[in-house]
Formats: sequence, C-alpha cells, structure tokens
Amino acid sequence: MAAPYTLAQASDLTNLAIKKIYLKSSEPENMYSKYFNVRSTTDYLEKDSSLTGLGEADFVDENAVVTSDTPVQGYDVTYTQNMVGVILPFTYRMWKFGIKKRDLTNIVSELKLSILRKKEKLCAERLINSFETTSYTHTGQSGSKSITVSGGDALGAIDDDHTREDGGTNMNNYVYDGTTYNLAFDYPGLKAAHRTMAAFVDGRGNPFPGSPDTLVVKKAGTAAFKAKEILRAITNNKIPESMDNDGSAVGAFKIIELDYLTSNTQWWMFDSSRMGDRYGFQFIESEAPTVDATHTVYKTKEIQTSATTMFDLGFNDAARMWVGSKADSSSPTS
Repeated sequence: MAAPYTLAQASDLTNLAIKKIYLKSSEPENMYSKYFNVRSTTDYLEKDSSLTGLGEADFVDENAVVTSDTPVQGYDVTYTQNMVGVILPFTYRMWKFGIKKRDLTNIVSELKLSILRKKEKLCAERLINSFETTSYTHTGQSGSKSITVSGGDALGAIDDDHTREDGGTNMNNYVYDGTTYNLAFDYPGLKAAHRTMAAFVDGRGNPFPGSPDTLVVKKAGTAAFKAKEILRAITNNKIPESMDNDGSAVGAFKIIELDYLTSNTQWWMFDSSRMGDRYGFQFIESEAPTVDATHTVYKTKEIQTSATTMFDLGFNDAARMWVGSKADSSSPTS
C-alpha cells in the first residue's frame, strides 16, 4: 500500500501566501456503454451458451418420411467478477490542515473518476487487441495482468476463421471487399464493411446479414476526420470523394470516438440493433462504483478513503455483430 499523502508532498496547501488551490484532472466521458452491452448480476460466475435454429425445410415425396432437423448447441463463455479499486490515504495533518482547510474534500470524487478511467481503458483494449488476439498484457499502476480476450469459439473478436456451430464454412469479420482485407476507412472501405456484414450467417449457415451503422475510432484520429467528411457527403446525398452526381450507395452512420484507442487509422463498425445479451461485447457488473466510508487508522491517525467496483467484460459471439480493420491492407494470419 502506498504511503499516506503528507504535508511535505504538497507544501503549497499550508502556504498562506497562496490564496487559491485548484483540483485539476481529466473527467472521462462514459463511452464504454455506447458499444458494450452493460448489465448487472448478483453472481460471482456467469456462463452463457446458445442453441442454433434449424436449417431449411425440404421437399417431401409422396409417402416419404419428412426430413428431421434439430438445433446445434453453441459455444460457452464464462464471466468471472473482478474487483477494481483504489485507496486515497492522508496523514492526519494533511487531512486537517491541507485538504479540509483548503476545502478540497471533493478530491474524494477522484476515486470514482479513477474507476471510470479503468473501465474506459479496459473496454478500449478489447478493440485494440481484437485482431486474432486471444490474450494480452494489461499494464496498471500496481503492475501487469494477463487478460484473456477470446470468445466462445476460442478466437479473437475479429478473425477470418470464426468456427461455425454446425461445423460449416468458417466466418470472417475482417473488413473485406472480396480482394483485400483491412481496408483504410474511406468510401470503398465503408462499402467493404457493408459487404462483409452482408455475408454473415447464423449457426446453421442461413443468411444473417448485419447493417454496420456505428463506427468506432480513435478520437481526432485520421479515421475519425475521414469519417466526418464521408458522413457529411452521405447526409447531403452525395457520393463521398467523388464529383459524380449519383447518390451514396450506403446510408449514414453514427461515430463513436474513444480517447483510449491507440491507432489513428484502425476502425471498427457494429450493428447497433444487435446490441444485447446475445451478441457483441458484454460488461457485467455485480457492484457499481462505491466510495467507502472514511476510515481512521488508530495507531497513526492516518485517514483512508477508498472506492471499489466489481465487474467482468468479454464476449461470446462478436462475429455476427462486429467488423474491424487494421487499415493496412494486410491479410489475416493463417
């Protein structure tokens, strides 16, 4: 545990010549709930699975046996609640003559903001590490932690080899135009995202096309600026990046810009109509961020306040809701 905050570390607080002390920090916007399905639980462990529907009915010849069919069991994924927390300790003198005297007790609000930053970072890292990645190393203030990011089919969120439940042809959700994977975000790339989602199938191989209506990019990145340019053209019923007078072949889309993404060019799109418990990324919380009552250590009179939350995040089936692109025209690994 870190040593308590002392007067020596912030001597300005007791310097009477300094009339104003301002608390300055980032206030992250709650963005993860715009692309994760957020729900609550009362259980330490949650496991979800699925059943496919049926295939196609078939012709029945006279006096012949009607074809039978049964669903196929889908994949399982387990969500295990993790605790995330932070403690803010002060010496008694710092609390009495520094924090309280300067009316800086609102510094306690930093505890919840600290938790929100962690949530935003963890959720963004699921996209950063979505391309054929099954685990990564997360770095935090107290060290590193290996985090598994595979779904029900034991593959990353974006892959060209998603295993179909009935053992049929593998599915792809890399942005693909029929020739090239991982297109940059431009008008051809946007059309390729629609093409990729149009090829989605269900667990029995029946057509299950999606509609990419929401784009996720790094805030103020190359892809974000290009998206706004394209969106303006589409809303004006123009073909983006063209002098032709025809209308756009695709519709308008929403843009989500994230602070914690690291690439200016990589991009993802999802079908927001499928956001829910069945498809896409899940954020499952058993305890909302809670600021604990202030605690005094009797031996030293140290003042401690803390905040914790409990949640897990992941996905079972992202392949039928999301597409993604590295924007480098590379081919997926075999």
